[in-house]
Amino acid sequence: MKHSVRSLLLIVFGGLLAAAVAPAAGPADSSAPASGPDRRAVLVLTDPERHLVLEEMRNFLAVLQTISEALPGEDMKAVAVAARKMGSGAANEIPPETVAKLPDAFKQLAGAVHGSFDAIALDAESLGDPKHTMGQVGEMLGKCNACHGIYQIGVVRAPKRAVR
Repeated sequence: MKHSVRSLLLIVFGGLLAAAVAPAAGPADSSAPASGPDRRAVLVLTDPERHLVLEEMRNFLAVLQTISEALPGEDMKAVAVAARKMGSGAANEIPPETVAKLPDAFKQLAGAVHGSFDAIALDAESLGDPKHTMGQVGEMLGKCNACHGIYQIGVVRAPKRAVR
């Protein structure tokens, strides 16, 4: 993957805004379907940019799956290796013109998620405590959930060409 949302996340590594926004957004109540119109802020991207952002999210999920599968066996080395794949070192692949379209709050939340992966990797190696890691994963998922509760992606359609 050449481009990824990861680059925008290096812009703001800290999770200050994430810490402020996530509690306000609150966890989604998965037992009740959403009602009414979708009032989330729209990130207006081209279809290829949308693909990059969604690919990044799928990569987050793939790493979380690997971590979740490693924890019951207390394979903290596998946890650290997986988490490092989505840490801040992986945050340099989105083109600057795409980054410029994204709101600062989105970049900060995304940066906080990459920072969470870094912390998971470091703590998995130094502490070796699966329960601690599960707490970190839960905290990070709160950031993901907050972001998904705040934003949706809209696609800019290319203008139709005149048929001659």
